[in-house]
Amino acid sequence: MARIAIGLALGVAFVAAVILFALDATNVECEICVDYKGRHACSTARAADRATAEMQAHSGACSQIAGGVTETLECDRTVASLERCSE
Repeated sequence: MARIAIGLALGVAFVAAVILFALDATNVECEICVDYKGRHACSTARAADRATAEMQAHSGACSQIAGGVTETLECDRTVASLERCSE
């Protein structure tokens, strides 16, 4: 009886994972590069829309080269040196 319950639980988990993967709406990918205070970093992000993908990639690049809250906020307002998005 325990084997049946374990098998059923694994089956349900597998079906749920397949459904969630199929419904994944990350159809835009952006690569953003940022130059800030002589440092350079690039980051790639996927999201449902272009604006969100750009914001996440820009933030990811800044997190690699900025130190502290003030620098992170300044870097987030820096214009990207490279912006490449695909849908």
